Amino acid sequence: MTKVVKNISIYSLGNILNKSITFLLVPLYTRVLVPADYGKLELVNTVGAILAMLYGLLVSNGYSRVYFQNKDPEWRKSLFFSGQVFSVFCCIIAGGLSFINAETIADTIFNFPGGAIFLKLVTIVTLFKVLTLIPMNNIRNREKAVLYISINAVYLVINTLLTIYFLVYQKLGVKGVLYAQIISGIVELITLYCFTWNQSSFHFRYSGLITMLGFSIFLIPSNLSSFVLNYSNRYFLNEYMDIKEVGLYSLGAKIAGIIPFLFTEPVKMAFSPYIYGMIDNQEKCKKHLADFSRFFFAGLALIALIISFFAKEAITIMADTNYSGSHSIVFVLSVSYLFMGLAGIIISGIHISMKTWIVSLIWVFSAVINIVLNVLLIPKYGRLGASVATMLSSLCILACYFIAVYKVYPVPFEYFKYAYLSIMMIMSNIIAQYIDRYLQYAFVFKLLLLVIFVISLVMSGYFNSEEKRKAISFIKSHTKKYISKQEFQ
Repeated sequence: MTKVVKNISIYSLGNILNKSITFLLVPLYTRVLVPADYGKLELVNTVGAILAMLYGLLVSNGYSRVYFQNKDPEWRKSLFFSGQVFSVFCCIIAGGLSFINAETIADTIFNFPGGAIFLKLVTIVTLFKVLTLIPMNNIRNREKAVLYISINAVYLVINTLLTIYFLVYQKLGVKGVLYAQIISGIVELITLYCFTWNQSSFHFRYSGLITMLGFSIFLIPSNLSSFVLNYSNRYFLNEYMDIKEVGLYSLGAKIAGIIPFLFTEPVKMAFSPYIYGMIDNQEKCKKHLADFSRFFFAGLALIALIISFFAKEAITIMADTNYSGSHSIVFVLSVSYLFMGLAGIIISGIHISMKTWIVSLIWVFSAVINIVLNVLLIPKYGRLGASVATMLSSLCILACYFIAVYKVYPVPFEYFKYAYLSIMMIMSNIIAQYIDRYLQYAFVFKLLLLVIFVISLVMSGYFNSEEKRKAISFIKSHTKKYISKQEFQ
């Protein structure tokens, strides 16, 4: 567990640094691009994310799971080669089809002129992203956390500098953002191959590829559905409202998106290899999954509260007045990310059982619910309706995951504690909204509310006495070490 905590810390630090760089671009976008153009960029990037999943048939996900089935180095090298060759083949076929049919596809998915050129550019971006997935997963599987975040940082720094150049100096708008992504993607791919070339052999292993695809193929419907849940609301907003509303929603979603980027994803990256590594010991694996999920949920709730409490102040600083009002949806989306974050951890039970078809069923079901809710809520409530639809669909996914894991891989989850913490967070968020609206010095009062939340959580019994004792002992020992170092200096 010590190693996984260390890796979580490294991934978290890396993601904080990477997110900081990424967020430098948000004020640039919101000042150089009007909300309508920002909405276009979000729609184009959404298409790119969908294409990335389809081009590689999610074989990278299968690679991460199958990698741990055999510890033989040569077998793992052939698995790497097989997965990468398959990814290249899919990219050539799918990318060619996208280019040939660009006009037709763009007219279907974009509701603005000049969509074909955007589709071609995002297709190129996607090709390089897909080819980086298996090398990046290889680095993560080998628990090279520092190398992983370093390569990400190189990509983001180059992408940021190029974006500034193309947007500010060349004034290329959305096209400039895509040009920057293409160039930085090429650099990232070359860098990755420099560090992973020795992890590959020239032996194509059909059995390994079939096993990877057998795991991954059932995830395609779930991943398509996840895009429906997270991004279809942008298309409905464009259809029922306008492209400006898409831009306003996207900025609010970007702020709330700090939650998975800052906390959820780093934890998942470190936790997956850890939990898969103990699948031979079922009881130990189940206990660790239950305990880890509970602690993770508490940390996630705290991060989500901080983001939602101070979203208004963040948007005021980051964007001009054209984007005022975007903060109103962060509260709802933060709750959505709370549910989805926990779902992303407990899904390990389903993955361990290799019954990934269950995940697809759950996501397809939730996607249908999301579409229905979008159609019902967006015409009347706009971006707020879109965020509520996302939150309710996320709750549906979490509930279904709990039921599925109980059936296929029974884990002793403490369901009451999850429900209690969720209610506490929602109530705290509601109070924070009233503070923002009616009280002076809202920032101070929200800080006080945050402290009250933490104290209430500790005193509520969410953590047992032994866990509290260990936490206090840990804090005391590290405090003494710090004081000793200061005195020595």
